[in-house]
Amino acid sequence: MQAQPSAQLIDHWRRSLAVHLPFARMEPDHVEQLARAACERYFAPEAVLLKPEAGIPDALIFLRQGRAVGRRVTGDESDPGFEVEAGSLLPVAALLAQRPVTSSYRALEDCFCLFIPWPVARDLMAQSAIWADFLNQRTLALVDISRQRWRQELQAQTQQQQNLETVLADLPVRAPVTQPASAPLRDVLGLMHARQIGSVLLTEEDGALAGILTRRDVLGRVTLAGVSLDLPATKVMSHPVRTIGAERTAFDAALMMSQHHLRHLPVLSGGKLHSVVSERDLFSLQNHSIKHVGAAIVEAEGLPGLQRAAEQIRGFAEHLMAQGLQSRSLTGLISQLNDRLTQRVIELELARHGLHEHQMCWMALGSEGRSEQTIATDQDNALIYASGDPSLEQARWLAWAADVNRSLDACGYPLCTGGIMASNPECCLTLAQWRERFSHWIEQGSPQDLLKASVFFDFRALAGRADWLNDLGARVRQQAMGTPRFIAQWVHNHVQMSVPLNWHGGFQTHRQGDHEVIDIKLSGTAIVVDAARILAFSQGIEAASTRQRLERASVKLAIPEREYRGWITAFDHLQSLRLRQQLRAGRSRALGNCLVVDELDLVDKRILKVSFSAIRTLQQRLSLDYVR
Repeated sequence: MQAQPSAQLIDHWRRSLAVHLPFARMEPDHVEQLARAACERYFAPEAVLLKPEAGIPDALIFLRQGRAVGRRVTGDESDPGFEVEAGSLLPVAALLAQRPVTSSYRALEDCFCLFIPWPVARDLMAQSAIWADFLNQRTLALVDISRQRWRQELQAQTQQQQNLETVLADLPVRAPVTQPASAPLRDVLGLMHARQIGSVLLTEEDGALAGILTRRDVLGRVTLAGVSLDLPATKVMSHPVRTIGAERTAFDAALMMSQHHLRHLPVLSGGKLHSVVSERDLFSLQNHSIKHVGAAIVEAEGLPGLQRAAEQIRGFAEHLMAQGLQSRSLTGLISQLNDRLTQRVIELELARHGLHEHQMCWMALGSEGRSEQTIATDQDNALIYASGDPSLEQARWLAWAADVNRSLDACGYPLCTGGIMASNPECCLTLAQWRERFSHWIEQGSPQDLLKASVFFDFRALAGRADWLNDLGARVRQQAMGTPRFIAQWVHNHVQMSVPLNWHGGFQTHRQGDHEVIDIKLSGTAIVVDAARILAFSQGIEAASTRQRLERASVKLAIPEREYRGWITAFDHLQSLRLRQQLRAGRSRALGNCLVVDELDLVDKRILKVSFSAIRTLQQRLSLDYVR
């Protein structure tokens, strides 16, 4: 008979359980029940914890210390397996289904495991909803826990960023509207009415602030006083003007406005006028909306306005993440707002260059073409232009495209390091030239050509002649679908990429500074994007987004829904991790896609491994279907 463990040992086991999920969220009495029923076993390195031959397991195993590896019993020696870390529970699926395990588990190092009799664990499901939900839907439960925790973290972050402790220089406030102090009242009031604003700053000839005219001044000093509108504004303005430095906080501004009964307060930076903050700005810091951001884009008349609108897009994205918006919806919304900003840049530059929209088509490529942009995104674009003589007219369009690219860069969308931009002569072609370019890639392209060209297969018309791109897209899809060699070569290139899992299912990292990191774009989302692109073009599917491509191609190819849903879930989760990391990294784009593995908790590690494993099955299917 096995000796009853001491109270101290049971308490030690209880504390070991309580630091991990789902135990950390369970009632202490419920965790105590599991600890009291448990017994501990030690496994030396290479020892087998579980195997299919042992039949239906009779206990739930909690890996308290050490690491193990599971390998499916398929007869395939190349199966890399999957790593099981401390804090893991197994074999949940086998116990719930009352069947033998389908994988063999062995220790990678010294392992200490708590064996909890299954009847005890099963009966606790009737008492603890958290325990029951976790066992029945453990992967979904982990994702939900991760999402909830991240949402709480981000809400705290955004509340800290968007409260009265915010530095005024960081507020997305509007640019000041100014007029010369000598301007007639009629002109100043007409401007206030046309712009729907509550104040105008009046300046001296040297740009120094002379005074301010507000709606309150208009009522008391103009309307009721019966002053002629032909008088200069300087006669009725308020002066001297109280100002505040841009380095001060929103709280400082609120206090000053309250003390002096002000509704508008000019903000100075380096002694020069920076912006104007109003009561509405201060007390509506968390009033984000698409309408608000969209209006900022439409009203932008030059680069400063466009830059402020771009900052508002990023701020809006952070706000929505704090509200729990899922990555799929969020990246679509970011792309939509970025589209509108790009269209506004194009509109302004067309007018400045004396060119017309019907003469061109601006092509969004890459993540923008798929409507999957994250917060940290660079430019990928190209141009189709109309010309009877390209050798004479291309230079004009290149000059225009260069100004568009530079404006977008100034708004926070960096120039493409690979040169895939409309200002590059190779990306600025007539429709006939684009047809020839795609035809060459499909019919004769080398592996190196295809690697460089893949981003061009995510095209979407953003401005101008969309009908040109519709025609081009139909031709390209038809030609790709009818050229098996092209698809096979594409898949061959694709399988050279691999998810960052080592031979036993642990993370394959690389060193960056003092940390071991994983690039979840290059080693994660980019692989899914490329696979979905191949599936879409091999089947002649028009969809541009990764999700739609996977869904439609899988249905057409009769791929089981549970399989392709796993690919989509993995992609969505990695996109969420990218967005989270980009918000944490701020303006450091070098870190925007890199996860520091040591900073991940057990929940995130588990989901990340499951996601990478799902992506690996997607690559295996492509390889089997197109390269055999």
